[in-house]
Amino acid sequence: MPRPKHSCPARRPLLRHLGQRVALCAPLILPTAAAANESQLWSVHAFGLKVGELRVATSQTSTTYKGRGAFKTTGLAGILKRIRFEIAANGAVRQASLVPAAYDGSIDTGRRVSETKLRFANGLPTKTAGAQDPETPIPDTAKQDAIDPMTMMWLTLRDQTDATLCQLDQTQFDGTRLVRITLKNRDGDANKVTCSGTYDRIGGYSADELAELKTSPLSITYERVADMWQASEIHLTSRHGKAKLFRKD
Repeated sequence: MPRPKHSCPARRPLLRHLGQRVALCAPLILPTAAAANESQLWSVHAFGLKVGELRVATSQTSTTYKGRGAFKTTGLAGILKRIRFEIAANGAVRQASLVPAAYDGSIDTGRRVSETKLRFANGLPTKTAGAQDPETPIPDTAKQDAIDPMTMMWLTLRDQTDATLCQLDQTQFDGTRLVRITLKNRDGDANKVTCSGTYDRIGGYSADELAELKTSPLSITYERVADMWQASEIHLTSRHGKAKLFRKD
């Protein structure tokens, strides 16, 4: 059997991008007086093989929420390039909507570690820590009511009701770039539904980056569990290729 090569340049850009996109992409715990805790494990695949794992842990009450997500490369991908990210957020729950208050993100590419902190006031995110600047300035009016990557992850991976299924249209700001994520198209049956839409770059990107890729497809498959819809599979596409996530717990 051929020995694995020690480097794989074609795979490294996608692995780095997965660390960001997995966080961008993506169970509605009904508000109760006591905290409702949720833990999820996702297997991340690209190039026809498993490249990493995503763990998500959240807690929500009738008035507050907090969550943490962590990705790391595993197996052959981990040997070729160690990539990790950890993101966390907390905020308020208002009429079942998530209103972020704070976000902390850390990305380790194996060669460089970057830290980002966001704080929110009246729906406007402000970066309070982080060295990377947007390629082009993003006006506050465009960032108004944008949420952070961890809140977006919780918004898409939590259980959905019949009313919330395939109804996502939300902007996201990670401290450097602004994107719009929609999941409005619905296809399936009474037991399994795929919500599909787009991941649109709308702020902080250079003209060359927007010319290379401005919009890419995104879909999440949900399966009915009792009277709720539980996320089971994610498909996303970047300029480096396609990736799939499968829920393992």
